[in-house]
Amino acid sequence: MILPSGPHGLWPVDARLAECPTWLPGEDRLAWVDILEPSYNLLDPATGRVERRVMPGKIGSAAPRDGASAIVALESGLWDSRPGDPPRGLASPDMTGIHFNDGKCDPAGRFWVGSRASDGSAGGGALFRYDPDGTVHPIADGFDVPNGLGWSADGTAFFLIDTVPRLLYRYDFDLSAGTIAHRRVVCRFEDLPGKPDGLAIDTQDRIWCAMWDGRGIAVLSFAGDLLGWLPTPCQRPTSCAFGGDDGRTLFVTTASHQLDPCDPAFGEAGSILAFRVEEPGVPVALFGAAPVGWR
Repeated sequence: MILPSGPHGLWPVDARLAECPTWLPGEDRLAWVDILEPSYNLLDPATGRVERRVMPGKIGSAAPRDGASAIVALESGLWDSRPGDPPRGLASPDMTGIHFNDGKCDPAGRFWVGSRASDGSAGGGALFRYDPDGTVHPIADGFDVPNGLGWSADGTAFFLIDTVPRLLYRYDFDLSAGTIAHRRVVCRFEDLPGKPDGLAIDTQDRIWCAMWDGRGIAVLSFAGDLLGWLPTPCQRPTSCAFGGDDGRTLFVTTASHQLDPCDPAFGEAGSILAFRVEEPGVPVALFGAAPVGWR
């Protein structure tokens, strides 16, 4: 496969810890969160304009309905966020000693979100599913830091990162039931720099995984084999999402947290990057909706 030699676009959004990018196909904007400057954000790549909505606590991820509203996963639980209104609390798991991390909607528009132990305890992470009917369902537990999530092009496989042990899991996925089964490790990232973070999947079922502290995106096969490496002009890429008119723009979120801006290695930390790639991504659904195909 041929990978781009550098970013196609770059937006200096001054993020401390940007995560959870999601393309909004009807608006041509990218939604993302900043965990440490807790906010839900919308980037217009055509103008570089960013709309920022401050959150009342750390935000792990968000499931946009559209640019105007989203389900947000805060340290206190799940909330419904709409412009002009205070956030409204939703059904949530017991948040004692845990907080939410990465999340994404499945092809049926259900929000899958991971949690981790707030004290960093190993095995204290779990995975939940929040449905459009307002119910929350525990799915799996025993993770350290459940992170990047994604579904295969045909919707029959689900992928999940556990960052601390540097593992990529694949499950069988039942779309109608919203369940997972038969977990297996498909990649251990043993010989790659950094730690696996967020991911996106293309229509060839290749997994594009941001490597925290690795200065790049690892491109893996469905079976977990390394196919390529996409360097990033910063130390801490955090996640990625396909978008644009044809789904062939890979947007990459990054972090500047705990990095020295005077260090030449700082590079474009805290920016959102975009790379043009050969194959489109698998469209990701907005909350409560089916995925919208590329134009």
